[in-house]
Amino acid sequence: MSVAYFAIGDAETVIIVEHDDRDHDRDGAPPNDRYVLPRGMVNVTDAHISADPPLPEQLTNAIGDMQDHLDDALREVPALATVERVVVSGAGPQAIAAVEFGGTPTDDEFVLTRDAAEDVFRTLATESTPDRRRNPGLPADLVGVIVGGCCALVAIFRSLHLDQAVIDTRGVAHAGGSGR
Repeated sequence: MSVAYFAIGDAETVIIVEHDDRDHDRDGAPPNDRYVLPRGMVNVTDAHISADPPLPEQLTNAIGDMQDHLDDALREVPALATVERVVVSGAGPQAIAAVEFGGTPTDDEFVLTRDAAEDVFRTLATESTPDRRRNPGLPADLVGVIVGGCCALVAIFRSLHLDQAVIDTRGVAHAGGSGR
């Protein structure tokens, strides 16, 4: 089974595609593709989101910026378009899973549907910072950048036409970025 791992950080998103076990390189190891997007939760926020709550055009530009970089990744790593499983990690996705769950998820992996991701995005993106702080599961240190994290995650769902993704929630209680 081919799997794509997305690690959404503050300033970049690392993508690793693990290919099916049937595909092996000369040394017998399955080949992996790695691609780094120059966008993460904090720099998407810094580049596009200045209003509180964010303006619709700011959200559109943030998602579009991320999608443009994902298009580049799809050109460089064509196998990304056909992966059978997507796993997303990072403080932002962990916090989004926690908001959807209503607190810290109890399993190491949380299956987040596209509809749920879009719903959390709409909720957090339309709230002011003081209102956003009241969401169960949202760490205080991510309140200022979580909308950028939502834009990054929603862009992944939309660009890859995903119905669901697995959020790696290990360490969610300790997760944190340099959020503001």
